[in-house]
Amino acid sequence: MLIENTNPEIAETPEAPKKKFDDVPGFRTGFVALVGRPNVGKSTLLNTLLGEKLAAVSPKAQTTRRRFRGIRTDADSQIIFVDTPGLHKAPEGKKLNEYCVSEALDALGDTEICVYIVDGTRPFRPTMEDGDENFLIQSLKGALAKAPRPLFVLLNKVDVWEKGGTRFGEQADFAEGLKELPVTAIFPISAKHGQGVDEFLAAVKAVIPEGPALYPEDELTDQNLRTIAGELVQEALFYLLGDELPYSCAVEIEQWKEISPTQKYPEIHAAIHVERDSQKPMVIGKGGAKIKEIGQNARASIEKLLGTKVVLKTFVKVTHKWSKNPEQLKLLGYVLPDKNQQRRARRTF
Repeated sequence: MLIENTNPEIAETPEAPKKKFDDVPGFRTGFVALVGRPNVGKSTLLNTLLGEKLAAVSPKAQTTRRRFRGIRTDADSQIIFVDTPGLHKAPEGKKLNEYCVSEALDALGDTEICVYIVDGTRPFRPTMEDGDENFLIQSLKGALAKAPRPLFVLLNKVDVWEKGGTRFGEQADFAEGLKELPVTAIFPISAKHGQGVDEFLAAVKAVIPEGPALYPEDELTDQNLRTIAGELVQEALFYLLGDELPYSCAVEIEQWKEISPTQKYPEIHAAIHVERDSQKPMVIGKGGAKIKEIGQNARASIEKLLGTKVVLKTFVKVTHKWSKNPEQLKLLGYVLPDKNQQRRARRTF
């Protein structure tokens, strides 16, 4: 169940949880950060763990721009998984990148367990000094030195290897790169198909601390519906636009009309912000075909999530250089870190 709230704030203070777990001996509760380079399967894993499509996913990097909490409650535990934007070395002056990296780094400091996800079909180059993998490993090393805690490493896409596709051919580099980290355990998994996920989950449950549930048992996330709907529209943009254009787009849910005597279905107004005048017709498409397709895809995802039909109205606005303008970013929900955090996002620890 999702919190039935459309307030634009990203997260809510949890309600008092139900009493069902209060008397369960040894009940465990903890926060788990999912980190990795862009597009390694973090959001896919979160959706698999929750059994629901909540986090946006696409084949393109940086579909996830904000931390996203997913709540899994079982009879013996409640685990709050924190999906994060892909960790990478943010280029100088790229304010949106700095925001994304700071979101991931902050998650490392706020959880009881860290999970480092690696795409097993990609080259693994931990020693490349200016590379993203090196930046990620050094960031993990620094965070775990400050606050020691379990670190699990997940080698994702084992299903691809078993089908005879690209195999993980960097075992020596992988082992060498992990020498710098205090790894608790390594699990080969398929985030998409669930292979190996149960074994990983059991290992997490064994080390999270004992404590009461923080959320009601039927709650899957503390994100509000506006935020999730915006992410699902953003997902459609990443799937249906070209390789570069989605990175110049931001989605803002400007209005949400609830069901009422005069409103049969929820009505959502989504503004798609682009950075240049020339990008607006590219999103709209010939005769409005592209934005219609975007709306249809996003609406299907939102309807599946809410379990009801919705009216989704999408339109395009030109907000010049929004991704480089701190004030525009703030208006779109991307609050930039302070200068110290910005420097941290551009360097290793």
